[in-house]
Amino acid sequence: MSGNSLVLPIVLWGRSAPTHCISSLLVLDDLTAVITGCHDGQICIWDMTPELEINPRALLFGHTASVKETIKENIKEHLLDEDDDDEEEQRRRKSLSLLEYNQTMDTAKLFMSCLHAWGLDAELDEVCLSRLGMLRPHTPVSFGLISRGGHMSLMLPSFKHSLLRPLVQGSAEGRKLSVSEIVGKGMYGVSRAVTTQHLLSVISLANTLMGMTNASFIGEHMKKAPAGPPRPGTPETPRKTTPQVSSPAQQTQIKQGWSQLAAMHCVMLPDLLGLEKFRPPLLEMLARRWQDRCLEVREAAQALLLAELRRIGQSGRKDTIDLWAQYLPQYVDTVSSRTAPETSQLAPPPAEAPPTETKAPEEELDVTDDDITAGCLSNLPSNAKKICSSYEERRKQATAIVLLGVIGAEFGAEIEPPKLLSHARTSTQAPGGFRLTSGGSNYSLTRHTCKALTFLLLQPPSPKLPAHSTIRRTAIDLIGRGFTVWEPYMDVSAVLVGLLELCADAEKHLSNISMGLPLSPGADSARSARHALSLIATARPPAFITTIAREVHRHTAMQSQGSLSQQNVHTTTLTRSKTEILRVVEILIEKMPSDVVDLLVEVMDIIMYCTEGSLVKKKGLSECFPAVCRFYMVACCDRSDRIAVGARQGSVALYDVRSGRCQHIHGHKGPITAVSFSPDGRYLATYSNADSHISFWQMSTSLLGSIGMLNSAPQLRCIKTYRVPPVQPASPGSQNALRLARLFWTSSRNVILMAHDGKEHRFMV
Repeated sequence: MSGNSLVLPIVLWGRSAPTHCISSLLVLDDLTAVITGCHDGQICIWDMTPELEINPRALLFGHTASVKETIKENIKEHLLDEDDDDEEEQRRRKSLSLLEYNQTMDTAKLFMSCLHAWGLDAELDEVCLSRLGMLRPHTPVSFGLISRGGHMSLMLPSFKHSLLRPLVQGSAEGRKLSVSEIVGKGMYGVSRAVTTQHLLSVISLANTLMGMTNASFIGEHMKKAPAGPPRPGTPETPRKTTPQVSSPAQQTQIKQGWSQLAAMHCVMLPDLLGLEKFRPPLLEMLARRWQDRCLEVREAAQALLLAELRRIGQSGRKDTIDLWAQYLPQYVDTVSSRTAPETSQLAPPPAEAPPTETKAPEEELDVTDDDITAGCLSNLPSNAKKICSSYEERRKQATAIVLLGVIGAEFGAEIEPPKLLSHARTSTQAPGGFRLTSGGSNYSLTRHTCKALTFLLLQPPSPKLPAHSTIRRTAIDLIGRGFTVWEPYMDVSAVLVGLLELCADAEKHLSNISMGLPLSPGADSARSARHALSLIATARPPAFITTIAREVHRHTAMQSQGSLSQQNVHTTTLTRSKTEILRVVEILIEKMPSDVVDLLVEVMDIIMYCTEGSLVKKKGLSECFPAVCRFYMVACCDRSDRIAVGARQGSVALYDVRSGRCQHIHGHKGPITAVSFSPDGRYLATYSNADSHISFWQMSTSLLGSIGMLNSAPQLRCIKTYRVPPVQPASPGSQNALRLARLFWTSSRNVILMAHDGKEHRFMV
């Protein structure tokens, strides 16, 4: 057999054919033959029968080098045919390896064209073709799956006949349906595992492309510029210009197209296909990908799992809870604190849990960072280890923690208060707490799920539970997502300190994100812990502020009493995570200012602890932490190095920057609206709209304090009080109440109270 100067000997055989590694595959359009190629130059021809049988026909032996040279010559001839005769030098330097084409985008184009469910949404198909540049397959794509044992199941191309035949026979008009119309139906009706893999792939790729610039498969950006500079001695030739980025309007349309494609596969696919033709994704597979090391796959798995849990409704979620609650490990309460003894153990599985019928052999598997089972059976008693020590049991426990944690975090509002407290649980019932019915719910499942998540967060690192394992990272994420559900059952202080410990060095770990490098396990844990802290703070601002303030007071008291050595002071979690605490406080000030004002003194205690006193003295509070200076009830005096904060209870907290001490003054009967220091620092004006009074305080210091001895606190004395007409807010709302009025000093003895509507009231000390 010869052609294009390529000579290959043909070998015919009977029933048996040699085995070789397939590197390329070609199926003829009429589906009568399959041609496979190998790296060593072998080419096999196989006959296909309608009964899905493949019979070997011939084996062609070719030399690898000669094949490559022939292909190289063909590529050269093809590329040079497009040039004019007067560009001989440019033709000689033209790439012969087709690397001018963007290989990454070409691969993404091929994948997305094969994975998209064509024929289900005509408008979206048109967007994919015209705007995104995808290609529509002429025949259904054949997919395969690799099992855990290394076996592969492959759907052969002739499967389309079995799909077309019933559709054609059942068509009322008798017309022959297009193959592209059933690509989606054949792809997502095979098995739940295939559906899960397909949806994870297409959604993760769509989200990745949506976040890119110029992520369309149409245009000059699909080609690369010339690889390098001209060789020495060759004349200079004009280079191709860099492809221009699309306009903002086109970029918006492209991103919208990818968003529509991801939404269709994530949410709309069951409705478009119908439940009789759609095999839904497996919840347990998505749960094991909840904290996948690949961020794109992680986001796709989370979106898919939440969408599927919403689709199945309350009854479906109840069935899921009843199915997986029996595998949830029950932890004792002593593991909820980081100061608890390390001998805390898992309680044995509940007696009502059915025994496992499958008796798998004992396995000793290496626990890696991607192993979600790490840590699920780290401290089981010896008798419990004999019952459930197999890898499958550990995986079920990990899956149960994730599934029940997700349901509790995202659908915790469905938990109803217990109405029958005396109702005893039978041996056939799952633990209560997530039950969507009111009968006998005692929140025990909520408590056990919370204990499991807290245990995984606070348990010290060990070979069984590494510091940055996937299951620990999953627990961190679910604690942050469902903090409002778990809060009654956890030690909030221990959880916050544990999260701060993980993200104390977040800036060092997360510096690689801006450079586009993949996240290390430590950086991934720091990222998850930082996100969880933000979620907890915004979900329960009072709990976060009071807990951190209490830890600050405890740490300060221990330091003043000498309980902490100088070395331990700099290595404590609070000291190492000062930057992270300030970051969260700044988020609260920006997003939830009314909650911050309610606990403004506690917030200032945290800020004063986390900022260096010498730096505040040198630059001022407005430069060290400008976010808190937006409140009218916060004032800073640079001359006396003092900070005044008005509280909701009518008191004023006066901080000495040099000594770090705080003095409280009670002068009003309601929340303080504004405070301000005089320019010389001798007077402090406080105004409360609740009691309609403005007070002036004279600040004096003792002789020892004036010369810097004994860190003497200033002596405050109220010298004048005036009654002021109350100021009405412009409209109802907490945001308007924070900006009712403010104080301006025009001189050392004259002050103006300016309301939000521009009205002024002048006073003189």
